[in-house]
Amino acid sequence: MNLTSIVAFIVVFGVIVTIHEFGHFFAAKKFGVVVYEFSIGMGPKIFGKNKNGTNYVLRLLPVGGYVLMAGADQDNEYLDDLRPGKVVKIKFSDDKTVNFIDISDDNDDVSEQVLRITAIDLSNKLMISGISDQNTGDEVSYQLSTKTQIRVEKDRIIQIAPRERQLTHIAIWKQAIVNFAGPFMNFVLAIVLFIGIAFAFAKVPVSNSQISPIAHYPAAQQGLKKGDLITKINSTKVSNWNQLTSAISQQKGQTVKVTYRRQHKTKVIRIKPKKIVESGQTRYLIGVEQYTTSGFSNRIRYAYSTFINGASSIWLALGHLIVHPSLNQLGGPIEIAKTTSTAASDGFLSLVNLTAFLSLNIGIFNLIPIPVLDGGKLLLNLIQAIRHKPLSDKINQSVTIAGAVFMILLMIAVTINDLLR
Repeated sequence: MNLTSIVAFIVVFGVIVTIHEFGHFFAAKKFGVVVYEFSIGMGPKIFGKNKNGTNYVLRLLPVGGYVLMAGADQDNEYLDDLRPGKVVKIKFSDDKTVNFIDISDDNDDVSEQVLRITAIDLSNKLMISGISDQNTGDEVSYQLSTKTQIRVEKDRIIQIAPRERQLTHIAIWKQAIVNFAGPFMNFVLAIVLFIGIAFAFAKVPVSNSQISPIAHYPAAQQGLKKGDLITKINSTKVSNWNQLTSAISQQKGQTVKVTYRRQHKTKVIRIKPKKIVESGQTRYLIGVEQYTTSGFSNRIRYAYSTFINGASSIWLALGHLIVHPSLNQLGGPIEIAKTTSTAASDGFLSLVNLTAFLSLNIGIFNLIPIPVLDGGKLLLNLIQAIRHKPLSDKINQSVTIAGAVFMILLMIAVTINDLLR
């Protein structure tokens, strides 16, 4: 892979992941859920910026991303140190509530009050109690603001999450929307890119079974003209190009009865397919191509049909994978990088087309009901809705860990298989 291919892979994967995670992020924010971190990439941090209690982070490895939400993720890893006995520094707002807690060791701001915590409640009562070293040792208690921020590291600040602003405590239908929002945004990206491609072409194929005959082939010799709409091959009805080509290929070179419509008149002719041998393969063609047009509505329909056909192919491939498991049917980051390299060398539109299909693929893949994926989270939402109560924390943790272990092992196996290939 050359530098261009590497950059193309990073951009393509980065765009897809960013759009996916933005879906979760936007939906969570819309429903008032506190978001601790919006991260693109994995591994060591390259860049980070805090805004309104959310850390926006760019990480070194361009192979994923995540959104850490209160009540749904490892928020305890940020707050483990915030417990009785911990010495912290606090600041007050104008209404005398605590609006800032510093648990890092990197700040010497003398305007902050030092407090050794004796009790703290960040979810329900929003209170902090402790002993200040600036008085006689008496215990004091302060009310926390609903927007109190906590500095956990020098460059990492998070906002506290009252109970009603935790993902697991909003309405179950809102939780489901947050979980579905990631794949949904992948679908939106795919259809937008397909529309862009459709308008980049001079003309696009129509979505129905209109044809353009090829000179010197049987269809043209039998009188078919550009714009004719084929409706039947023998007794088989056809309404799109795939159905048309499939119906003809099934005849194995035998004469076919073609029913077509021209200017609101239906006609029937018989055509003997022409035998073509290429690269050792034999095909029987009547000699027609898809009719193309530059119409606005046809471009939109072309983009929509490309999206639907792509989604159908992915679902069929997943079904085949379940029935006939094989690592050769899967591709990890290495295989995606190779495909991206090929697409980049074929030109910009080829790269955009690949991005659209990868986004569609990742959106569908994430809906598989494996606990660590969005589909697994949606399944847990459904179970909770049926039971009218959530599963226990122990069960939730167990199935999530099991799902994560499965996905890690699968990724390792796929990557090794990619290397061997």
